Amino acid sequence: YRDMLLIGSKSNGLIAIDANGIVESVPLRSAVSAAGEPIEAEDLNTLLEGSQIRSMSRDNQGRLWIASYGKNPLILYDGATATCFSIEDGLPTERGRAVVERGDGSYMAAMTGGLVLIRSGKVEAVYGEDAGIQNTEILTAAEAENGDMIVGTDGNGIYVLSDKKVLHVGIDDGLASEVVMRVKKDRSRDLFWIVTSNSIAYMDEHYRVTTIKQFPYSNNFDLYENSVGEMWVLSSNGIYVADVDQLLANGELDTVHYNRHNGLSCIATANSYSELTDDGMLYIAGTTGVARVNIDEPFESVEEVKMSVPFVEADGERYYADKGAVTIPSYVRKLTIYSHVFTYSLMDPQVTFWLDGFDRTQTTLRRSEMGPVDYTNLHGGSYRFMMQLHDSHGNGSRDYSVRIIKQKAIYEQIWFIALCVLAAIALVAGIVMLINRRRTQQLLKRQAEQKEFINEVTEVLAKTIDMKDKYTNGHSIRVARYTEMLARELGCDDDTVDKFYNIALLHDIGKISVPPEVLNKNGRLEDDEFKIIKSHAALGYETLKDIRIMPELAVGAGSHHERPDGNGYPNGLKGEEIPRVAQIIAVADTFDAMYSDRPYRKRMNFDKVVDIMKSVSGTQLTPDVVEAFLRLVDKGKLRSPNDHGGGSMEDIDNIHRRFKEEKDKENISAAE
Repeated sequence: YRDMLLIGSKSNGLIAIDANGIVESVPLRSAVSAAGEPIEAEDLNTLLEGSQIRSMSRDNQGRLWIASYGKNPLILYDGATATCFSIEDGLPTERGRAVVERGDGSYMAAMTGGLVLIRSGKVEAVYGEDAGIQNTEILTAAEAENGDMIVGTDGNGIYVLSDKKVLHVGIDDGLASEVVMRVKKDRSRDLFWIVTSNSIAYMDEHYRVTTIKQFPYSNNFDLYENSVGEMWVLSSNGIYVADVDQLLANGELDTVHYNRHNGLSCIATANSYSELTDDGMLYIAGTTGVARVNIDEPFESVEEVKMSVPFVEADGERYYADKGAVTIPSYVRKLTIYSHVFTYSLMDPQVTFWLDGFDRTQTTLRRSEMGPVDYTNLHGGSYRFMMQLHDSHGNGSRDYSVRIIKQKAIYEQIWFIALCVLAAIALVAGIVMLINRRRTQQLLKRQAEQKEFINEVTEVLAKTIDMKDKYTNGHSIRVARYTEMLARELGCDDDTVDKFYNIALLHDIGKISVPPEVLNKNGRLEDDEFKIIKSHAALGYETLKDIRIMPELAVGAGSHHERPDGNGYPNGLKGEEIPRVAQIIAVADTFDAMYSDRPYRKRMNFDKVVDIMKSVSGTQLTPDVVEAFLRLVDKGKLRSPNDHGGGSMEDIDNIHRRFKEEKDKENISAAE
């Protein structure tokens, strides 16, 4: 009212608030009784001091009517002067409840003691027991189109006062209760909305009552319709919103409920009067204050709703999200996810959630119903906790997710499973060999040794491969480590890096079939000997190809000598035909072949090795893997700690030339 929010309190009179806060004094130039007698009061606050204000309403002239329990039960305030109505002016009691303006300019006042008719600033009539109203505790009043005055009583139903008669409407006429808290005129439909102590109803122009049978709550206080045909019902349990057409159809209702869980700061007070402005702003008179909501503007947009999973609990210990992911240890038995939906409004959106990778079904709840979600018996791996929001009617959509990573236990790792398979193969092979070579006692001893062997079977197998070649001892492990570094530099994920490492460990497994005298020959290989050496790739592939759990084991062993230019072996693959893991192992293998002692020379000079690697990029080696190799060189991760700049400067052509010269000398000596 005049840029102020006026609040009527139960015992402290009038409270006024403007943009700057509490207004200590609402202006009052003068105050008089209805009879014209002056009344002393400094301001409107003083005039209402100690009064229990029941309602405030504006008339068509913009004046304020204040109904209260007090010395002046009815006050008409125009912004400067106040006209006070009291028992001396004809009121039946000092208990005023509400004032309703009539079409002819007169006013009806619902009071204890009857319905008061005020015209031209004077009490014209009081309708009480003499008028046929048996219960004169009037709670509400309204006017019909024909001028009939309709009053709701505290326990005796509705009375319709006309010029000719008094009509009573009670339980026998369709009311569910005769405590009538509101009768409100619906101007657009020529009917009245009724709120009783236990129901919502409506009454047509012939005063026939229909009680809404399926309204979800009974203890309601008031109702207001917005501009799109939705009825906002204020109750002791918050606010219910229902479609007016559904209410009139008196069938199934699709209601939306708002309460404190949705941000409603206070609940409506019984028998209080709230205020709906022309722009749809509803000020709700509550038990602990005033709540405000615009019932004409759609506010159930999930686009502005915030969702988060700030932390989870794993066996009672909190783990917080970092860059959209939460990582928990492998030993965790119980995971509790704490999700939050922040609406900052009266919304109670529908939240659908599930743990992708674990849940087979989705769960949908109201935001107010949500709580922590527990999961047990999760396997190691990556999951995603998904949340989808819809408004209270199921419309709109907003998604949120957080990654939950449970570290894998050792027995869940791919490499561990592969190792177990390889260990089983090795164990079976060992048993077969022992059956052929030794008796039962030796076999039992061998089995005991095999059990201990399984723990580090992969590296032991790799060492076994290298041990056959006395000049390349440790080669397989070094190649596996270089492969691991290259894969990580190329951006492979952890699982892929682990897998490539294990594949590289067994890349030379085919050398087991190469005769030692060829493998360990100290000198240049003859053509047939070189063919035997080259066969180790195909033999390795044949050895590992039937391991289904990790087919790449065979690929790494069989294709690591293929070249991008097609001049490799055993299949002459080109470019992208070469499997990725084989491309990486080829770089690692080539580097270690030069940067380690060999039968025919000492370790080559590091810078010389790097130059050679650059020169064969695109022909012998895959370019992007060589680029990753060079980045590792720049980072200082490949040079041996004991490398102080020495090493052989011979390349392979010089070595072959030297071998030929030595052989020629031997032939000459033999001839002499």
